[in-house]
Amino acid sequence: MKKFKTLGFLVIAALLFFGGYFTNQFLNPEEVSREVRIGYANDYVQDPGQIDIAKIYTDLEDQHVVDNTMMIFMNKQPVERETNADPADMYIWMLNPKDSTGLIEARVWFNGEGAVIGQRAGEGWDEVEYFSINEQDAAYLKEQGEFEDEAGTL
Repeated sequence: MKKFKTLGFLVIAALLFFGGYFTNQFLNPEEVSREVRIGYANDYVQDPGQIDIAKIYTDLEDQHVVDNTMMIFMNKQPVERETNADPADMYIWMLNPKDSTGLIEARVWFNGEGAVIGQRAGEGWDEVEYFSINEQDAAYLKEQGEFEDEAGTL
């Protein structure tokens, strides 16, 4: 009789646990909380300012890309010089789609030493802060965005 009560208790506990687990999964589906978008200027359309999004990475599918991109932006070094080359080689957005919030909006110009990042610091692109990143971080951004230079190489 005692074994029957113990077994009954375990079955009820398991049913409650799994019932709660599946109810939570049904009522609270996973949502994307971080998204990285990588784009390029498109000179072949009627609107010369158009930027085509080439890649989108989310924290549900590509957590490592989102984390590494965020670390690159956290470790960038401020620079005094500005770059006025337009268009940029790459455009990057870090977004929080869950809260409809833009976290980072940046333009990237690759050079022999790595890259220069122009990060929007205000409402528009009239307020920009410039930073540099090393060759390894620049290579990572190129790889994730499948960046091709003028020679057609990644």
